[in-house]
Amino acid sequence: MNEVTASVAQGPNGETAEYVFVTPELAAGWLQVNVEKNRNVKKSRINGYVRDIQSDNWVLTGEAIKFDIDGRLIDGQNRCHAIVAAGQGAWVLVVRGISQEALIVLDSGSARNAGDMLVITGLADKADAKDVGAIARLHVAWSAGDVKHAGSHIGGSAQLTKTELAEAVMNIPNIEFAARHARGMYRYLRLPVSALGVAFLAFSAIDIDDTAEFFNRIRDGIQNGPGDPFLTLSRRVTNDLQAGASRRILPGQALFYLFRTWNAFRTNESLVKLQIGSPQAGFTPVPEPR
Repeated sequence: MNEVTASVAQGPNGETAEYVFVTPELAAGWLQVNVEKNRNVKKSRINGYVRDIQSDNWVLTGEAIKFDIDGRLIDGQNRCHAIVAAGQGAWVLVVRGISQEALIVLDSGSARNAGDMLVITGLADKADAKDVGAIARLHVAWSAGDVKHAGSHIGGSAQLTKTELAEAVMNIPNIEFAARHARGMYRYLRLPVSALGVAFLAFSAIDIDDTAEFFNRIRDGIQNGPGDPFLTLSRRVTNDLQAGASRRILPGQALFYLFRTWNAFRTNESLVKLQIGSPQAGFTPVPEPR
């Protein structure tokens, strides 16, 4: 957005609202009057805002930078930090004169999350939105090389802005179908739906028929004794989940299990163990599905 007509709206108690083109210098000055008890900055959110600003994906959402009646910045510090870090300005809505009474209820409502965004924009049905978002994040992270080994924690590319998430969803063919398929498969194999969805998409791009057989064998419990990849996968997942009440299989670990099993299935390899390694000895790399 390059042009916004300057106008100021007045509230009943002296509050004002206007669109302002905030330069890095102006944002830096506002941060100097940041209220002392403001929340901690969120680096992942700031980094996302920076990418949006620098890629010309910054949009006016109606979310305002807010100042109280004493001129202190009380909401919007992450956006101000992002404008400074981006080194270029951005249009924002600015509200001034927020009263003490309003501060009590500020941000007490439920914010729209990424799943809400996917539903509102029509990119996913309500029943699929959460899973579509999780699959898109993991798919982007894996495609970017951020899921290197079985112990990978999904960060970096997974911290997508809502704009980036929407773009990822639009650019991943059949992601809604993958979400429904993965959610159904979760009943038979308790791995994260995000990993099951990414595996389905990756395998389908290689061989549709083998993909169908792979997941059908998991669903139907078809196992041919010791060395059968599906038996080894099932036992490993069961053992992991029984290791403790709070045990959780992370998406990177789940991708290792699924990709390693797929490759063994495709080459008729005997697979006796799925060893993920350790922090001390090093984690096992996640193989490319082939």
